[in-house]
Amino acid sequence: MDLNDADFIPVTIQDIPLIQSYLSKANYEESNHNIVNLFQWMKQYPLWQYHTDHYLLLLGVHKGRLFSYMPLCESKYFDEAILKDKSIFNQFGIPFELSCFTEAEKDKVLSILPMAYETCEEEASDYVYEADKLRTLSGGKLQKRRNHYNAFLRMTEGRRVVEPLTKENKDEVKDFLNQWKTDSTDEYFLYEKEGVAAILDLIGILPYQGLLIRIDQEIKAFLIGTKTSDRMAQINIEKADPSIRGLYQAIEVEFLKRYYTEATLVNREDDMGLESLRQAKRALDPLMMIRKYRIREKQ
Repeated sequence: MDLNDADFIPVTIQDIPLIQSYLSKANYEESNHNIVNLFQWMKQYPLWQYHTDHYLLLLGVHKGRLFSYMPLCESKYFDEAILKDKSIFNQFGIPFELSCFTEAEKDKVLSILPMAYETCEEEASDYVYEADKLRTLSGGKLQKRRNHYNAFLRMTEGRRVVEPLTKENKDEVKDFLNQWKTDSTDEYFLYEKEGVAAILDLIGILPYQGLLIRIDQEIKAFLIGTKTSDRMAQINIEKADPSIRGLYQAIEVEFLKRYYTEATLVNREDDMGLESLRQAKRALDPLMMIRKYRIREKQ
């Protein structure tokens, strides 16, 4: 299949303003429909785009299978976009497959295409938290996290510096990233590091904010986040020296106190099906989960 025959074109960094404008129209709160995530995983999940004045369609490839994301548009154009999407798949005689659909959008698709069926992908569910709780670490359920944070403040008093991520220090951040989990041979972490480095190179081009913490002049943690919707901030990338108690708590608290202070919710993305990550995210007392669905045609 040649996507260019269907008027699709490969997504490049020149498309960032275009995609962001359509993301703003859609106002989705699901983590995969986020400009940083889309570009972070571009090498593993190549993207093509097709757009009209009403909507933008994004197509990706995963393990050789073509799929489509939720259409980026105002709700009144959703049906039109889905039917166009399906017609393109039909044109090439391949099964219509949609991924990363939230429950409301999944239900819309099934009302339009009653012969389609859904699969809930539990390991892909996003964890969403009250922003003020993460900023202040308030409440009994966050007591242990608050203790770690306070211990960090005491231990590093006079030794730590918090500063914005900038073009001037991003190469130092990349050096820190290269040293992070150097013993890991897990394919996911290797791809993730490569994607994070690409995001760092797009500072000032992608609409994100970044923060880092130095201890004794050396970078020991950094965090990159974005505004996902009118009420939600998203933590896209968070790396810290795991040997320093309270550092992960500190970088998150400092980031949320400085950036996206109007956000009432924080999306900390999914747990990838990893039990250790699942336990850590559940311990943060999520307010809600955003469940995601894959939708396919019945054959």
